[in-house]
Amino acid sequence: MKQTELYQMLAFLLRYPNEEFRQLLLGLTAEIQEVGDTRIRQKLLQFIELVEQTPLDDWINHYVSQFDFDRKTNLYVTYFKNGEQKERGLELLKLKKFYQASGFDIVETELPDYIPLMLEFSAQVSADIRQELWKMHEQAIWEIRETLLSIKSFYGLLFDVLIQLFEQDGLEHHLTAEKQTPIPNLEDQAILAKMRDQLIKNQLG
Repeated sequence: MKQTELYQMLAFLLRYPNEEFRQLLLGLTAEIQEVGDTRIRQKLLQFIELVEQTPLDDWINHYVSQFDFDRKTNLYVTYFKNGEQKERGLELLKLKKFYQASGFDIVETELPDYIPLMLEFSAQVSADIRQELWKMHEQAIWEIRETLLSIKSFYGLLFDVLIQLFEQDGLEHHLTAEKQTPIPNLEDQAILAKMRDQLIKNQLG
């Protein structure tokens, strides 16, 4: 399977879930088996397996919770950084002009920073153009990935694949020391809180 086809597949897999979509996923298994990169192939197969095991209502609720209402995992990359501020409008305009300079016009029904749209665009352009596009927004992608992985969302697998595609396209990312620190889970947070409380008691005592 070509690199461009993997970008297109990720765009497809990030669509809003419903029963028809679940049935379509079953037909992707054979196609995914043709993916040459073992890591990517395993992550895509694992995503489909986990989706199949998840009740449809739970799947929909998870999708809406993470991608529609959570700013940290929103599928609009400029919203992640700027919210509804004026700066976001400028970034959207810059992104739209980038598409146009590459010979593409986006439909007015979708904003240019919508990740599935960016993935579809990436499926139709050269690696150099893809690299230039994602370099502008790679930090947001890494942040979304880290947040999804921290809550053990199966969508974290798709963003893992996207990061690997970045690497294959030659886009390197250097995390700051702050970003290299893993996000603790709820159990770890509770332990840290107890340790902090004990330190405070020791200081007071």
